[in-house]
Amino acid sequence: MEQVPVLAEDQRNLNEFSVLHSRKAIQELDIKNLKTQIEDIVDAKNECELLDEDDGDDIPALKVGDAFFQVSLPVLLDQLEQSEESLEKQVDVLRSSMEKDETRIQELKSMLYSKFHDQINLD
Repeated sequence: MEQVPVLAEDQRNLNEFSVLHSRKAIQELDIKNLKTQIEDIVDAKNECELLDEDDGDDIPALKVGDAFFQVSLPVLLDQLEQSEESLEKQVDVLRSSMEKDETRIQELKSMLYSKFHDQINLD
């Protein structure tokens, strides 16, 4: 098969593909980390359900920055719920961005494979 010349537009498409592919990998890791944090929050909420609010020895503490503050159980549960919702929104934003990027990745793949056939590997 004869070599197909690489034009400036082809190079821009290859560069865009590379950037999108790298960003997708980073977003996948970010989503994995966020899901781990969500699981930790769910575990913390489950542990809070086991606490007896009348038991003074097990006063829950809320971490803010590097400090821990003792708070009532309802306040702690509310904070955990807010944190979980915030993380879920972040996951949704990342997934939405990934879907858009994936659409563009597929367009670029199609374009580049149609021109370069088996002279290029984008997988």
